[in-house]
Amino acid sequence: MVIDLVYNIALLLSLSAIYAIYPFKFSRKSLLHVLALGIAIGLVGMLIMSRPFVFTKGLIFDSRTILIGVAGMVFGVVPTVIAVIMMVAYRLLIGGGGVITGVTTILTAFAIGSSWHHFRYQKFIKKNNPLQIEPFLVGLIIHVVMLLALFLVQQEPIDEVFQVMVLPLLSVYPLAFYVLAMLLFNQVHRLNITKQLEISEYRFKTVFAQVPMGICVTNSQTGKSVDVNHKFLEIVGFSKDEYLKTDWMTITHPDDRAEDLRQMELLRAGEIDNFSLDKRYIRRDGSLVWVNMAVTTFISSFDTTQYHLSMVIDISERKAMEEAIVYANTHDSLTGLYNRTFFAAELKKLDANQAYPLAIIIGDVNGLKIINDAFGRNTGDELLVRLAKQIRTVCDGGGVFCARTGGDEITFLLPQTEGFVAWAFIEKVQNRVDPIKVENVELTISFGVAVKHDVTEDLDEIMKQAENMMNQSKLSESPSSRSRAVQAIISTLFEKNPREELHSQRVSKLAVRLGEAYGLEAKDLAGLRTVGLLHDIGKIAIDESILNKEGPLNDDEWEIIKHHPETGWRILGAAGEFGELATYVLEHHERIDGRGYPRGLRGEDISVQARIIGVVDAYDAMTAARPYRSIMEVREAALELKRGSGAQFDAQLAQLFVEQVLQLSWDKL
Repeated sequence: MVIDLVYNIALLLSLSAIYAIYPFKFSRKSLLHVLALGIAIGLVGMLIMSRPFVFTKGLIFDSRTILIGVAGMVFGVVPTVIAVIMMVAYRLLIGGGGVITGVTTILTAFAIGSSWHHFRYQKFIKKNNPLQIEPFLVGLIIHVVMLLALFLVQQEPIDEVFQVMVLPLLSVYPLAFYVLAMLLFNQVHRLNITKQLEISEYRFKTVFAQVPMGICVTNSQTGKSVDVNHKFLEIVGFSKDEYLKTDWMTITHPDDRAEDLRQMELLRAGEIDNFSLDKRYIRRDGSLVWVNMAVTTFISSFDTTQYHLSMVIDISERKAMEEAIVYANTHDSLTGLYNRTFFAAELKKLDANQAYPLAIIIGDVNGLKIINDAFGRNTGDELLVRLAKQIRTVCDGGGVFCARTGGDEITFLLPQTEGFVAWAFIEKVQNRVDPIKVENVELTISFGVAVKHDVTEDLDEIMKQAENMMNQSKLSESPSSRSRAVQAIISTLFEKNPREELHSQRVSKLAVRLGEAYGLEAKDLAGLRTVGLLHDIGKIAIDESILNKEGPLNDDEWEIIKHHPETGWRILGAAGEFGELATYVLEHHERIDGRGYPRGLRGEDISVQARIIGVVDAYDAMTAARPYRSIMEVREAALELKRGSGAQFDAQLAQLFVEQVLQLSWDKL
């Protein structure tokens, strides 16, 4: 009996061993696994039944109920049914008087174990309590039922059977049931943990490899990386082998290392658990990449080494956008110099830091308005861009702050600089700028300087001193420079269209002769001579293709031509000494009847000088050569003047011109 009992126990324990080493244990839902497991349990059961404790012939006891009950509890219905079929068939094959009882115990053990599996298995597994009593109670119930099944034995004396088997069935069997069940449940729990670890590892590897951010695991003590994902390598531009041979300090921009080191020291000391910062990495090709790096620390479960996990996102585009916004808020959009807002902030900062002596230089570009009017605002803008570029070459690296503080005003701040040094700096700027020209117009700048020496001096007053000095310089320099600008513009016009030069010279001479006939004083005649030369200066802004067109002008081209009096007025008006003459230029295409341009003046609202220019300008236009029409005879032109007198032309001036200048009879025309 003892040998049979040991044999039965060994076979029961073999089920635990089979389950532990079974190759399909991680595919428990596959049909192959279920069939193989059921057959394995059935074979063990048949082996158990082959070495029973024989009470009498046909009445045998073994541990099949333990096997089937535990199998039902642990493995569920399907594999246990397979085992039950095999074991029932084998028991029927053995035969004897206890066959009904034997089959009954197999079926009841299966029913009780499988029912428990259906209702309690998941809750039991989740508890993970090694001392749970449920398996023992299930084993006890199964063997109580087995004890009752003994009444089905008819041939044997029941009292004797009960005497011998009641104690083993109610103590040893439930205890063996409990031990086997807990062994298998522990195996199940171990396999579940292993599976969860594998799933967790798979998920981590998947996330690590596919997450759209760079991840790097680094030894906190050595700074050496132990693993990186593809995205991280893509950001830093290294291969994995190359990067693992370096450390994070090597690829961190020098300006960002100090803050990174400070945060890492706090992390290593345990004062913080994580940190985040924006920093620059130096890529393998030497370029820089901005990243946002979030760092957290962790301790390996396999050793005591401290690691930190760095999660990196490329923020180069965001940084570029931020820098663009900052640049736009602090720089002039045209010249790239600092703007007035940032200048004011820098001035306050230098004053607060007492960077004395603090020299302030204000410069104003002379004749910029004339250039804008003559050649267009785009040309003026191009000039300012060229000027700013030249000024930056003087300022760069010299500790000089330079800003565009107005349309044509540039201001310099020179900390810890005396006045004589500031004037030397101005000379450098002038030497650099002087060669700059637009067409034939030379660029000049008027400067003013003031120096704040201590905190007692008012900063606004210092600024006013610099501005006043600049204005004084402008007054002394500007008349001659503006006059040169006007002369340069008219020369440029005549170069573009030689016909305009001849026309202007003739108009000037004829205007003086008509002015003399009208009785103008010498001073007015001198101005009239100049107006005659400059009356079409506004045509400098008109495209050469229109000025030199051989055929008649279309409507759009005429509209462009009709703007030249206003352009000429702006050009001459910007030059102070030509201010009065600018009005005559503006009005020289007005008509007596008010149908002229640009303002539609009539009668004596038009200056006499403009009326004189209107007569002689029209006469010269009629008698001068034009590619698209023949020259008009003098008498015919005089007749046109007479026809237009009182409407287009001043009647008195038209008659004076015909009679006194052309020496023709007004009445005989």
